[in-house]
Amino acid sequence: MEIAWPLQAGLIFLALITLIILGMPIAFSLGLVSLAGIFIFMGPPALQSFGHVSWTTINSFVFAAVPLFFLMSEIITFTGMSGDVFNAMHKWLQWLPGGLAVVSVMTCAIFGAVSGTGVGVAAIVGSVAVPQMLKYKYDGKLATGAVAASSALGMVIPPSIPFILYGAVTETSVGKMFIAGILPGLIVTALYATYIISAVKIKPTLAPLETVEITWKERFSSLTKILPIAALIVLIIGGMYGGIYTPTEAAAIGAVGAGIIAALFRKLTWRNLWKALTSATRVTSMTMFIVIGAMLFGFLLTGTRIGLNLSTWVVSLDVSRWIIFLIFNLIWLILGCFIDVGSIVLITMPIFFPIAKGLGFDPVWFGVVCMINMCAAVVTPPLGLCAFVVHSIAPEIPLSDIFKAIIPYLCLIAFAIILFSIFPQIITVLPNAMFAAR
Repeated sequence: MEIAWPLQAGLIFLALITLIILGMPIAFSLGLVSLAGIFIFMGPPALQSFGHVSWTTINSFVFAAVPLFFLMSEIITFTGMSGDVFNAMHKWLQWLPGGLAVVSVMTCAIFGAVSGTGVGVAAIVGSVAVPQMLKYKYDGKLATGAVAASSALGMVIPPSIPFILYGAVTETSVGKMFIAGILPGLIVTALYATYIISAVKIKPTLAPLETVEITWKERFSSLTKILPIAALIVLIIGGMYGGIYTPTEAAAIGAVGAGIIAALFRKLTWRNLWKALTSATRVTSMTMFIVIGAMLFGFLLTGTRIGLNLSTWVVSLDVSRWIIFLIFNLIWLILGCFIDVGSIVLITMPIFFPIAKGLGFDPVWFGVVCMINMCAAVVTPPLGLCAFVVHSIAPEIPLSDIFKAIIPYLCLIAFAIILFSIFPQIITVLPNAMFAAR
């Protein structure tokens, strides 16, 4: 007896949610549910596709960028360059109200551009910025909230690992996704910095003014710590925008460039290099297992026509497409409280993307808005991962206080999503210009 597609979908997602709640890793939950679903709903012969899907998924030029960007990030992490950049930016921005908090936001934006992961940025920058702010008697909520919220900017500012996953799953140009994230990332960064300055202006006790005099010579001397990282970012993004090389080639340049910069500053030792290589290998392996599981899950949804039927049904509903868009955002926000961003992209996009395309949403715009939502999801209680990382750095600040401090930033994210929905050109102008130039 043939089972109706809504019942098939219900059984598949119930099984997946159950396994995740029971604590099974996302990769194996996806793989097990996919294999069981393929066997039951598509028949035993369809299991022959397991090896083909797994191999074609990993044997991808696009996915080759993932381990290389991870390696670039790990080299920067283990060589301690984040502290140098933070201290250098502090010399230039310490005169601002809440200067150290603003510097934290800017540093998170910079390292989001070379790390691509929110949790990684929270650990790298937070370990330097939070103790410094507490040392200068900054309000604990301001200090931790600024780092926790802004660490998630790595989801939007290229090169973002979730952008690579999104591009691979939806067959959208990763290069376009990277370029499209630049303006929104800078705008959200500016909103965060403006909020901090305004809050401190209104309530100066949040961040006492610094009395240490910094000379212009010290400021210009500190640029030697910032310019190489900035040059690396420009090299990566500029080369892709100019069509000189692909995102994967840009990732290779980034990994080599990070190693050269660390070596020039005499921070790259054999021990640090080994740590970076082993850590990048571990994170890449975990990510690739998730990717394989997600691709099998997508194969199941395609083979059973669940994705197509669901897309057709949603598109036929007599409701505004913005209602559907709002539902997507709520689902992303809820999922972000429990599972990592990469898994969210890989699980939801085989379902959401065909619907979004059918409703007339631009694929690049849709992906960027998804990542902006993820900036909120990774810090939203009860399991905002970036908030927990920052709390581990400053355990004397109650976790509840950190979550309260994050609320204004969540409001700014909501404002940004509305802004980019009203003016989608903010997201699409650069990638469209890049495409037109070619």
